[in-house]
Amino acid sequence: MASIEQVKAALAQAAEQSNTTTNQIRATVDGIEQVLTLLRMVAAGTGHPALAESIARAEQSKQRLIEAATTLQGSTQAAQQYISVLG
Repeated sequence: MASIEQVKAALAQAAEQSNTTTNQIRATVDGIEQVLTLLRMVAAGTGHPALAESIARAEQSKQRLIEAATTLQGSTQAAQQYISVLG
């Protein structure tokens, strides 16, 4: 059975990795925003369905990543709260 200190250390490590992953997701969201800017520039003046679909799917990807980052932040906060409970 792990000691309280070992549990706290593992939780801290998980929280740190979670923060790193959240930052990576945010960087990916920024990249998708750049993709959307380019797609919108190309789509200006045309109503081609393929471009509209491409933009819609990129927007959907962006929103799902934002949701994932938010959920992951909640996980980090819960782990940090448990560390506090352990003392």
